[in-house]
Amino acid sequence: MVPEPPVLAEPRAGRDNQRVAEPQQQYSVEQANQLLPVLTPVLNSVVRELGTATDARALSQVRAAASHNGGGAAASAMLRAGRRLERELEFLREHGILLRDPEVGLVDFPSQREGRLIYLCWRLGEPEVQFWHARDEGFVDRQPL
Repeated sequence: MVPEPPVLAEPRAGRDNQRVAEPQQQYSVEQANQLLPVLTPVLNSVVRELGTATDARALSQVRAAASHNGGGAAASAMLRAGRRLERELEFLREHGILLRDPEVGLVDFPSQREGRLIYLCWRLGEPEVQFWHARDEGFVDRQPL
């Protein structure tokens, strides 16, 4: 069963005065792991579509063709990839999952550990959620659960 998307609280000022929505519901390790069979194809799609949407060779073809016919097949492929990417990113937003590195499928799940807010850290290819890090840290600081 896929966990319900967390309800987001009122945004607060984060580091550098950015507005950050605090999740009212956090993921347990079990809930995050239950979501992985659904999340894995979403992240595989993000990695693939990001590659298509930002392909340098296709972009140069679009630029060359843009003055003649609006970009041709390469532009159409890039636009389709962009739309698919938007759908996948919406799934992540709805579930309160933070995409940290779209090139490798690295995500954080809001959670709690010993009474403090943390992130459960997972990336494509890992068998399950096995790591966490503090809210003000990142991938290099992650620790085993």
